[in-house]
Amino acid sequence: MKTTRILTSVIAAAVIFTAAAAADTISSVSQVEQTALMNNLDYKTAVLEVKKSENALEGTFKLDSSSIGLSGSYGSTDGNLSADDLSWKAAAALPVIEQLSLSAAVDQDLTGTFGLNFSPLNHSGTAELSVLDYHLKIEAAAYKAKEITDSAVAAYLEWAAAKEDYKIQSSTVEVKKTLYEDERVRYDKGESDLDAVRSAFTDWSESRTALNTALNSLQNAETELYAALNVDPETTELVQPAEETLQQLITELQKHIDSAKLSVGDSYAVQCADAAVKSYEAQLKNTWLFEPDFTLSGSLSISPDSSVPAMTATAAVSFGLDSWKADERDELSDGLEISRSQALQTMNSEQLKLKQAGTSVENASINYEVAETELEQAKELAEEARILYSIGEYSAAELEETELQYSQSQNNLFKAAAEHYKALRALSAYSN
Repeated sequence: MKTTRILTSVIAAAVIFTAAAAADTISSVSQVEQTALMNNLDYKTAVLEVKKSENALEGTFKLDSSSIGLSGSYGSTDGNLSADDLSWKAAAALPVIEQLSLSAAVDQDLTGTFGLNFSPLNHSGTAELSVLDYHLKIEAAAYKAKEITDSAVAAYLEWAAAKEDYKIQSSTVEVKKTLYEDERVRYDKGESDLDAVRSAFTDWSESRTALNTALNSLQNAETELYAALNVDPETTELVQPAEETLQQLITELQKHIDSAKLSVGDSYAVQCADAAVKSYEAQLKNTWLFEPDFTLSGSLSISPDSSVPAMTATAAVSFGLDSWKADERDELSDGLEISRSQALQTMNSEQLKLKQAGTSVENASINYEVAETELEQAKELAEEARILYSIGEYSAAELEETELQYSQSQNNLFKAAAEHYKALRALSAYSN
């Protein structure tokens, strides 16, 4: 995922956080995404980490570390205080770059001192590492956002399908009960046999078992959805999305994926692996075999009592056993080699995941086409049942049973669309 897109995600989150309370009614995928992000503490923490990392960014120039100080004292050695016993000094330090800093000071005698320190061997590399950390924090926030929204959307679609399943199964139980009762009446009239009665009773019993299963599935799905959204079930109404709406989302996402280049290069796992490599490279580059301290200093003092400025210049060099960094460089070289191997392994793993994601989309698309065919067949059976009912060959219960089967086929199509959409969302992680 490109940095600009990630930044857009983080900025959008900031807008969400400042929004009013969540909507009382949630009826779309976009509302689910926004609500899940707005109420998720992990995502808020990730965005906060981006802000912290941004504040910790170090640039080439260090002027933001400038400081100003003022000190003074008032005392006497003979016990008699006077204005001459007051002393004060104002000083300012201005680090320009890592190797160069300026200073200035003035005291109560109005003697001004200007200084310069130049350490050409300073090379910490913290600025490069801080930029690397900042971009990685942005990647982490964007990855967390997708992880949260994908999970919430999946829970929303599971709940919608489970709710419709429960509704259909509840009606099915009533129909099976009626069919069983009708079969008993026919048996009493001698128009049916005992096996048919037993079969009708078994169907009714199995439908009640299926209803309990559907209820458990609905309750589990509802629990997962409310947990993903972090909203109050008492004050928030959930509305199922229509299959047509889901199809529009699928079409839009499919267009985006078709127009984009699928690559593992921008995946979060690869970004983290690459960041580890860059971190080791930066540390190794800034760890020299021998690192002595070498400083050139100069100062210029101007006093009202002297017409000639006083100038000083010094050079200082120091080193010790810890100035030799051979061991540190060896450790960093080993770490760099390992991180490069890990990056390659991560790239290979992500390539397999990309391939699997593409296969999942293809399978989901095929399953949707199968569900469409099954729906057409169920529709034809429902139309035939209406004709049979109109000429008296079907009872009202038999007609309703066929129409419930058609309703179940419609919900199966919704489930297939949901799986297709979730597969596309997973694949979209590799589009840029």
